[in-house]
Amino acid sequence: MLEQFRVRITRAWRLSVAFLKRRKWLLVAALAAVVLGAVAAGKFGGRDGKAQSTARAQSAGEPVVVTVDPVTARPIRRTVPAVGSLWGWEEVPITPKVEGKVVRVHKFVGDVVKPGEVLAELDPTDYQLAVTEAQRALELELAKLNLTQPPAADFDIAQLPSIVKADALEKQAQARAARLRAGGPAVTVEDKQQAETDSVAARASLRQAELEAKATLATVRHRQAALATAKQRLADTKLIVPTPNPPSDPGVPAATEYVVSFRKLAAGEMVRIIPLADAPPLFRLVIDRPLKLQLTLPERHLSEVQTGQTVELAVETFRKEQFHGTISRVNRTVDRSSRTFTVEVVVPNADRRLSAGSFAKATIVMNTDDQASTVPEEALVHFAGVTKVFVVADGKVREVPVRTGVSVEATDGKKKRTWIEVEGELPAGSKVVTSGQSRLADGVAVKVRE
Repeated sequence: MLEQFRVRITRAWRLSVAFLKRRKWLLVAALAAVVLGAVAAGKFGGRDGKAQSTARAQSAGEPVVVTVDPVTARPIRRTVPAVGSLWGWEEVPITPKVEGKVVRVHKFVGDVVKPGEVLAELDPTDYQLAVTEAQRALELELAKLNLTQPPAADFDIAQLPSIVKADALEKQAQARAARLRAGGPAVTVEDKQQAETDSVAARASLRQAELEAKATLATVRHRQAALATAKQRLADTKLIVPTPNPPSDPGVPAATEYVVSFRKLAAGEMVRIIPLADAPPLFRLVIDRPLKLQLTLPERHLSEVQTGQTVELAVETFRKEQFHGTISRVNRTVDRSSRTFTVEVVVPNADRRLSAGSFAKATIVMNTDDQASTVPEEALVHFAGVTKVFVVADGKVREVPVRTGVSVEATDGKKKRTWIEVEGELPAGSKVVTSGQSRLADGVAVKVRE
């Protein structure tokens, strides 16, 4: 019986060894599970032990070791960033007023032009002939009045020969009628009636002469206007640089020249008059001294932005340089769709280094506070939408909710640190915790580590 039991045990052992040799991976997996379990148990057990030791230390009155920094007064610039495009102070499209073939082009893109200079010329032949025709028609009407020059506005038609003649005949007829009426019985009734008729006819002839003289005078005025129109159309064959209006903003210098930014014209081309809405300009002139910067800002800055504030600009062309402008206009109307408003900035450009159409990054300087309270960035604790700092006083910490503002960089030794502007119950010289906040709560005792 005992021998049989020993044989069975031996056979079971051999079968187990053979099975393990065929299934080595099972053994490896088992050992790995044991090791991982031990590591996890040690890790979590260590963490729990550490937390329990911290809790026991705090319950026993042992302070938490922290580092602190004082609340420091620093100069802060409050700014608003924005982006926009540079525009010419004025951009003037030049379109033709008359038709004709281009005979000469004087200015091209990039040229600096002054008021009164000729940009291009159209063929003036037809318009010169029209001027001559209008001049001859005026001379014809002047000849009817026995004049060589157009009369003045106070011209008296009574001095015209036709009026003088009609007036004399009318006076003669009246005198004859008066004599016949006083001639006595020797004068027949028929003679008296004839004299009265001649007097009335002479008076009517005088009135008719006056009307004809006035009509001729009106025709002279009309011919003068036609001649002026013909001369103007002849002058319009030259495309002239216009004179800019004086600036309405105080402090902005009056523009004395333009820059040609666009030209669509060539000699020999035929220029046609088409409706103004569809007419492309032949030239586009830009006043680039100064320039305008148009910015779009969120509605929340409407109460902060004022005219006269300084604006710092950066453009891609000069990446290492900074330009300056001044806010000249603020549109107080907020766009309903975007909830934004527009600002216009005057940008001096005396050396023409900036170009109209460029993209610019702008920074509007609202104001500067030389004594703003700041704390290191690492002193801020954010929890559940509340920002706070821990202030050390009498060996304990106190939670102080704060509102953050502008951030600045300051050099501390050999490294740079970021300081944040804060508003709250932070007396000057207060010391705020910069490390170890995860172990702190209101009233916890602390020990400052040097």
